[in-house]
Amino acid sequence: MTLHESDGRLDDLVQAYLDGSLTPGEAEELREILTVDPGVVERLLDGLRTDVLIQNTIRAVEEEVVAGGMDMLHPRADALDPDDGRTSTAADRTMPVDENEVLRIKEYAEYQLEAFLAEQERQRRLGLADARGLRPTLDVKSVATQVDRLMAVGRRAVVAAALCSAVAMAVVIPVQHFLSHRVVATLGDAAHAQWSTECPTRELRPGRMILEQGFAQVVFKSGAEVILQAPSTFRLQSSNSMFLESGRVTARVPRTAVGFTVRTSGAEVVDFGTEFGLMAGPQCSAEVHVFDGSIGLESVGSLGSATQQRLARGEAATVDIAGHIERSSLSDRPRLFVREMPQGRGFAVPGKRLNLADMVGGGNGLDTGVLGQGIHPLTGAVGPTRWMVKGRGNGFVRTPSLPFIDGVFVPGSTRGPMVVSSTGITFEGSPDASGYCYEGILNGALFQHGAFEVHPGRLAGAAFDTPEHPSIGMHANAGITFDLDSIRSTMPETEICRFQALCGVSDTVADYSDGTWESKKILVRFWVLVDGQVRFSKELGAVPSEPQWIDVPLGPRERFLSLITTTTDGGAVLCWSMFVEPALELRRTRSLRD
Repeated sequence: MTLHESDGRLDDLVQAYLDGSLTPGEAEELREILTVDPGVVERLLDGLRTDVLIQNTIRAVEEEVVAGGMDMLHPRADALDPDDGRTSTAADRTMPVDENEVLRIKEYAEYQLEAFLAEQERQRRLGLADARGLRPTLDVKSVATQVDRLMAVGRRAVVAAALCSAVAMAVVIPVQHFLSHRVVATLGDAAHAQWSTECPTRELRPGRMILEQGFAQVVFKSGAEVILQAPSTFRLQSSNSMFLESGRVTARVPRTAVGFTVRTSGAEVVDFGTEFGLMAGPQCSAEVHVFDGSIGLESVGSLGSATQQRLARGEAATVDIAGHIERSSLSDRPRLFVREMPQGRGFAVPGKRLNLADMVGGGNGLDTGVLGQGIHPLTGAVGPTRWMVKGRGNGFVRTPSLPFIDGVFVPGSTRGPMVVSSTGITFEGSPDASGYCYEGILNGALFQHGAFEVHPGRLAGAAFDTPEHPSIGMHANAGITFDLDSIRSTMPETEICRFQALCGVSDTVADYSDGTWESKKILVRFWVLVDGQVRFSKELGAVPSEPQWIDVPLGPRERFLSLITTTTDGGAVLCWSMFVEPALELRRTRSLRD
């Protein structure tokens, strides 16, 4: 193992140690890493934010002294001493306390805190504050010596000291206890929330958590509020910091919580009193959007190189595995993050189901899109209102403003096989179609009769034009292709396993045609293609309505999902076609540490 690899692994092992999940094998691995380089102990102490942790320890010690007693702060026996399975005794855990010594240490810690705050204010005035510049300097050796005097060298202290050094562990042992037991945040609202284990209590302590489905709100003691979107794996570290292994989080940080920090395996975001969204993806990748204020972004690449940048409102950035930061605008990937806890039930469930109609409306599949927003089948333009387009198509047209939709097209508008993707994939068995379209492709099936009258479509007797009951309106002839890889890129540790929907011609055809013989001749064929291959095809009538269920499995390497409506009727009268509750069903993939 190289030194850089040991540094990366050290972070994981220290986190496991702090939340009490370190196994005996990992404890032995931690011992080995700590012997690679004498300087690694110093980096360990710095990574643990020794200065802040000692203050917490001293505060707790002082409270115990005032209360009239103190129990020995001890590490997990099975983690630090895997070869020793004996149960600790009261004698092992008890140690004398010198109250004057405690007060002296407290005074020193307060001095360090005051110096830190003064330096922070100076840096802010100079406009030079950044993620790394807000750390106070600390005489680790001096404080560690003070703490070492406070602790009696019992059997467990000797075992712990053997892990790296007596000085380092004299700090780590008491810190581990308080980090594992103090409340750092509370659990707020939740929507469809399901956890990998039993639902956590309202009071949250440091440790690793996995949100399998839904949304959850966490309010840190500092005042920072975050919305977690499933699937998310994260660690609560302190009252003002967390580690996001994978998933999406939106943070709103008041002035009282300036400096709130979210770390990933390859990046660190420090907030300066703002609102931002952060996504941690596979292979150390990350993406951050700044909705208000500004943040400090630092990346650490695979070769150990670090890059720091500052992002302001309206800016976004991605970090790749090499640590390269690429800046962009929020408009490049709009509505990627949910900024408010969902108030209604909605249709989409993070970690379980995405809403394709919402993506037509410019959303991320989680009910963030605009109802009634549509895509012009001839030009790919996106607008807040519907269109009566009535024109002949010109082939496949991309929709760059909608990152999860590859493009749109009008069946029959070109000779030869129909192109259904930006990569040139064709539909070899494309049907006969008029090549004309008459209305936009809409989030929420709204259809127009005459010059002004607009009504919601109905299928199986129910209207589908709300976030709870969504639909895609696609008056034949029209086609739309979704980019499954683009969708996957926003969902770490999640796979798309199938597409499901109900399709049919709107029941309202009968209302406007009075069920005449002519209306009974209205036929629309519904198609579902995956990478140009037909997975579903059915011709359905309008009077009476003939809704049909669609269930198409999707593999991890399949990229393009195309939904198509066709008719051979040149006039295409009342071909009000609908894909009702169109959903991508999701399944979470387990990481090795789950």
